Amino acid sequence: MIDDLIRNALAEIDDLAELKVSLVALRLLELKQTPTASITRDELAAHPALKHGLGIVPGIALEAALQRAVARGTLLATTAIHPDHPRYFANNADSRLAIESLEATLTAAQAGQRETADAARQALSQLAAEIAKLEGVEAYPAGEDDLALMREWLAQGYTTDEITAAVREALREPRRKGAPARSLRDCARAVERTPPASPSLYYRAIIARAEPPPDEAIAYRELAGRWPAGCEFEVIRTAAGLFGGRATVQALKRIVRRDQTDVSGLIALLAEQEEAELARLREQPAPDLLSRRIIQMYEAAFGLPPSAHIASEIAALAAEVSDLIVWQAAFDYALKQNKRDWRYVRKIVENPSSDLFVPQPVNETAQYAFAEYRRRVGRGALDPAVAREINDIAGRVTEQAQWARAFDAAAAANALNWNYIRKVLTAPPAEQRSQTETPAGQSKVSRGQPKSTSGAKRSGLVRRQQVDESTEEQRAAARERARKRIEERARQRDRAQQEQPNAPSFDAHTP
Repeated sequence: MIDDLIRNALAEIDDLAELKVSLVALRLLELKQTPTASITRDELAAHPALKHGLGIVPGIALEAALQRAVARGTLLATTAIHPDHPRYFANNADSRLAIESLEATLTAAQAGQRETADAARQALSQLAAEIAKLEGVEAYPAGEDDLALMREWLAQGYTTDEITAAVREALREPRRKGAPARSLRDCARAVERTPPASPSLYYRAIIARAEPPPDEAIAYRELAGRWPAGCEFEVIRTAAGLFGGRATVQALKRIVRRDQTDVSGLIALLAEQEEAELARLREQPAPDLLSRRIIQMYEAAFGLPPSAHIASEIAALAAEVSDLIVWQAAFDYALKQNKRDWRYVRKIVENPSSDLFVPQPVNETAQYAFAEYRRRVGRGALDPAVAREINDIAGRVTEQAQWARAFDAAAAANALNWNYIRKVLTAPPAEQRSQTETPAGQSKVSRGQPKSTSGAKRSGLVRRQQVDESTEEQRAAARERARKRIEERARQRDRAQQEQPNAPSFDAHTP
C-alpha cells in the first residue's frame, strides 16, 4: 500500500498533514492484514504521530487531510455504515468491491426498515382520524409512543382493519363530558384481547410462545434480560436472513447488554464484518457450476446475494445434495410459505418430504381429487406426475360427483389405480355411463365375482371388497361409512317425497 503511494501519488502531495495522515492510514490498514480492511477517524486521531503531529488543532487538520486524501484517491470513504462516522479503505480493487457490496446490502436492509416504518405511519394516520371522529375532537395528536405501539401491533401480525375494529369497540361508549380524549394506549387492551388472524413469527414465538423462538431472539434475551420488541425482532431476523444466525448471535454479543439494547447498528456491524470474510473467499478458487447455480436461485428467491457464511454453507450442502430439482423445489416452497430464510431452505433440502414436489391443486375439484386419491389409492402419498395429471383433468372435469363416480367405478372393477380412474374421467359420456352402471341400474359384476349381498346402491354400483392389505379395522370403518351414506340417501329420498307427494321416486345419484 505504501509502495503504491510512493510510486503514484507522493510527487503530487504538497501538504504535510495530508502526507502524514496518508502514511499512518495505509500503515494501520496494512497491520489488519486483509485487502478490505477499514479504519475510522477515531483510530487515526488516537495514533501518536497524528495526535501530536498535526498542530494545535489536530482534529480540524485531520479532517481536512482526510478530505484531500480521498479527493486524490489515496483512500476510499463510505458512510453506509454510519452517516456521521465514515470508514476509510485503501484504494484497491478488493476495497472497491467491498464498498459496493456493503452499500448494496445496507441499502436493501434500510429500504425494508423504511417500508415498515412508512406502513406504520400511514396506518397511524388513518387511525388518528378515526379516534378524532369517535372522541369528537378536532384532531388526535399522534405521538412517537403511538407510532411505537402501532409498529408493535403490525409486527405481531395485526392488520389495520383489525386494529381499527378493536379501537371502535374500545371507544364505543361516548366520552364523559369534560373528560380528556382517550388515546391509542387506552385501546391497547381491546386490540390485544384477540389474537391476530394471521399471527407473525414474532407473535407465535415471543408473544404466544406457540413455537420455539429463533436462536437470535434467545441470545438477545440472555444478553438484554428481556425478549426483543417487535421492531427489534424484525431487525434481528433481517440480520439473520442476510448474514446467518451464527454471525448474528456473535454480533449481538458485541452490542447488546443489560444497559444497552439498541440493535439499530446490528446490520451495519455484520456488513462490516462480512467484508473480511468475503476477502478471504475471493482468495479461494471460484465456486463450481452447481454452487453458482444454487446461488442464482438464492438471489432470485430472496432478492439479495447470499452472505459469505451462507455461500460457504451452500457449497458444503451442494456436495451432499446435487439434484437441482430438490433445490429449486425447496426455494419455491419457501416462497409459497413466505419464509425468506436460508435456514428454512436448508432444512427442506436436508430432509425433503414426499409432498415437496407435488404441485398445489388448481381448484376445489383438484383439491377434492387429491384428498380422495390419497385416501383410497395412494394411502397418504401422491405421486407428483399423478398430481399434475389430476390438475390438468380437473381444469376440464370440474364436477366433484363425476370424480366420485370414477373412484367408485375403479373400486367396483377391482382396479383402484390412477390409470383406470383417468380412463373413466376422460372417456366420452356414454362410455362413462356404461362403465359406472348397467342399463337396469344394477351393479356390475367384474372378474366373475358374486354380487354383494349388502343390497346398497352407489351410483348404480355395489361397493366390493378390494384386494389389498387393509386391516380388519379399516374394512369395518369403510363398511360403517357406506352404511351411513345409504341411510342419508334414504332420508333425503323420504324428505323429497314428503315435500312433493306426487313427484316420482328418484335416486339422488342417478346421472
